[in-house]
Amino acid sequence: MIRALWASGTKPYAGQRTQLPETTCYPRPVSQIPIIVGGSGERRTLQIAARHADACNLPSDLETLDHKLEVLKRHCAEAGRDIAVTVLDVPIVGRDREHVAALVEKLRGRTPAATSPAATMLGRRRSISAGIDSSPSGESAPCSSRWPDLAGPDDVLRLAPIVDGFAEAGPT
Repeated sequence: MIRALWASGTKPYAGQRTQLPETTCYPRPVSQIPIIVGGSGERRTLQIAARHADACNLPSDLETLDHKLEVLKRHCAEAGRDIAVTVLDVPIVGRDREHVAALVEKLRGRTPAATSPAATMLGRRRSISAGIDSSPSGESAPCSSRWPDLAGPDDVLRLAPIVDGFAEAGPT
């Protein structure tokens, strides 16, 4: 339905669950906007991504990522399509070990403390840069990062060493 709304003209749209007598949406995008489906539900979410999305955003821990990539590839083969894959990561960058521990505790919400580190990239600049650059196939994959702890300029400045690390490593 979104693609129909963003297309030129005012044609009717009839989908599986939605019918529109005409598709008008203003302002329309000036170019195609990629649709990225995020999630890891193997039967439904990854199948929807394979059939309809331009890309799929998957979790970043390597064991889960390897498995989800295989499932997504099967769904894409069944749909006769190939889509891009992005990886979601949640790096936590602190001034020191104690600051990182405090940020993790603050941000984990109701996630049990034993589970939180598995869903979050913790570490020093070099290990975070290496983790973002890695992918199971050895290819460089786009990485989408969520930075939930940035509240002001000082927090953003904590990221400077990571950006410097990427600049030092050069393009991959």
